[in-house]
Amino acid sequence: MSDFPAILSLTVTNRCNLRCEMCGQWGAAGYMKEPAARTSELPLAAWLRVIDEAAGHHPNLLVRGGEPFLFADIIPLLARAKERGLAVSIDTNGTLLERFAADIVRIGVDHLSISVDGDEKTHDSVRGVKGSFARIESGLAKLRKEAGRQGRPSPGAVLVFIISKKSYKALPELPDAARRLGLKDIVIVPYYYFDSATGAEYEKIMREELGCAANSWKGFHREGSGVDPEEFVTLLHEFKARLGDRNLIPWMELSEQDYRAWFGDCRTPAGKQECGSPRRLLDIQPNGDANFCIDFPDFVVGNINEHSVAEIWRSDRAEHFRRRIQKGLLPICARCGVKYV
Repeated sequence: MSDFPAILSLTVTNRCNLRCEMCGQWGAAGYMKEPAARTSELPLAAWLRVIDEAAGHHPNLLVRGGEPFLFADIIPLLARAKERGLAVSIDTNGTLLERFAADIVRIGVDHLSISVDGDEKTHDSVRGVKGSFARIESGLAKLRKEAGRQGRPSPGAVLVFIISKKSYKALPELPDAARRLGLKDIVIVPYYYFDSATGAEYEKIMREELGCAANSWKGFHREGSGVDPEEFVTLLHEFKARLGDRNLIPWMELSEQDYRAWFGDCRTPAGKQECGSPRRLLDIQPNGDANFCIDFPDFVVGNINEHSVAEIWRSDRAEHFRRRIQKGLLPICARCGVKYV
């Protein structure tokens, strides 16, 4: 293991301007709806210290939220990261791209992962805000216009489709949606869900073995996936047949049998059965707390207000968590995609 994370995730805010049904933060059961889960946001100066430290180690930098473009100082943060030579990728819902297009191109952001849930009607329904798809479309158009005006490249971009009970029937429409948006590459990712028994088991392990409360799973609490596995496989065939000039990027390489298991029962093993995240990735939450799990930030390994990233990465708490994961995955790991990062 290196002395610094290969991937540094900056969750700069947990605020979001959408209310996506499947989201663990702000969705139907989202844990951010609980006031106790909301934390203060670090000032820009704290994030700049992290970026300056990271520059000497050259990790890939992932900037995310919530919706990261709601962070008031997002542009100075991105500018410092590029000035320091870091590769920068941003996870975004795409609705604010038009406002920030000129700065994104000027700064030289490397990559955007943009969440799209199918055709316009399905997307807006899942996202909970009418006009969301159109705002992505206008934002991407503005990026291309700014790239031409400035004589600079537009950032690479990928369409990310979250397979959920409200979106999966729109999967065959996705290639046409990508064409409309001018996006060449598509990633499809199954959404996370956990029943009560899995959540209770996870909480017990975290409390007894790692000494912390564990409430994040509740944002993904559903007793069933709501996705018909056999119908999904049929739709997957149709989607692939309609790809044409679009590319399906195999970020989570799941077989049809894996998909059947994923959506059929949240406890059945599906796909990758090991997690290298604690040895490759560190996520920093809006208040400075660091963790290895991004979407399940229950176990805090340190805080950047108190220690450097390198100190947190090599800390006793970090090693304690790594040893626990080496013994076996946690119950929620069966339906988590961070293993694939």
